[in-house]
Amino acid sequence: MPPDSEIDNSISQNEFIQDDLTFRNVLLPIWRGRKTILIVSLVVGLLTYGVNLLFSDYFRATTSLLPSADKGKFSALGDLAEVAALAGVKIPGSEVSRLYPAILTSESVIRPVLMKRFAWNKSSTPITLIEYYGLHEDEPEKNLEKALKLFLSDLQTSYDARTGIVSASLVMDDPHLTADILNSVIGELDSFMRSKQFSNATEQVRWLESRLVQVSDSLHLAERALKAFREKNRRVSDSPDLLMQQDRLGRDVQVNSAVYIELKKQYEIAKLEQIRNMSIINVLDSARPVLTKVGPRRKTNSAIGFFLAFLATSAFYVVKDIFGSRIREVRLWLNNPSKNDGPASSPSTSKA
Repeated sequence: MPPDSEIDNSISQNEFIQDDLTFRNVLLPIWRGRKTILIVSLVVGLLTYGVNLLFSDYFRATTSLLPSADKGKFSALGDLAEVAALAGVKIPGSEVSRLYPAILTSESVIRPVLMKRFAWNKSSTPITLIEYYGLHEDEPEKNLEKALKLFLSDLQTSYDARTGIVSASLVMDDPHLTADILNSVIGELDSFMRSKQFSNATEQVRWLESRLVQVSDSLHLAERALKAFREKNRRVSDSPDLLMQQDRLGRDVQVNSAVYIELKKQYEIAKLEQIRNMSIINVLDSARPVLTKVGPRRKTNSAIGFFLAFLATSAFYVVKDIFGSRIREVRLWLNNPSKNDGPASSPSTSKA
């Protein structure tokens, strides 16, 4: 059971807070310090605007890619879908474009872009993205790694599951540079997919060539065996065993012939894929320079700075007015040991 003095102190403290936290007691300190509050808020707002002036305007370029063709048309894309399916990702042949956002942000696509030179309005000569980001490490690999991280923070990709359209956007401080770099990224994506198609077709050609040799040898052996059997057995109609053996040899020839024909067909298709040099990526909208900036939002940031400063300064005056006298009483009570004897000498009881 707490002493009566402690109960009285807590009751008086609650009454003190309830009495002081009224609408009138909150507004009065704000009104009395209105000049200082407005001056501080205006200064913070102007400083926020000035800081925003230090940052360059930046612009956004966007591009859109149509869903890829079906799996049968571009086998390289189909193979990538099969690899994704092995990992548990179900990608139908007509929706291979789901892979594009991941490929667009891969090092295999971005690294060649980092090494290219682009025209920039702040430089008299074309620059690389490593120079654009101001990276001057002694080791080139460190520059590439840092430039890759910075560039990926500016590049955004998305996939619309309903339409199958892939969108990519890039934000930089020069609208023409932004569009050129984003179009270069799409070009590298197309080159990457074509190289995968070529390497896949080359592997198929090599495998089909070796398999064709094997099947051709098997077919020749089966044909020679059937020929030798017929030369040796001119009349087989009178012997069921000879007829059965002839049918067996004939089936071997037919099976090997069918396999050889199919492999030959696939071989010719793979050769066509190998020499085909056409664009795989279907671009719906290429990136173009957009002169409307997306940031920094100087007016909005300044308004936010003004509002936050107004709230903070107003809260300071309210707290100072309501609790200032009480804090002074506590300090006096702590600094005067002669009044520490008895509950009636505490600030809470004296307030009550």
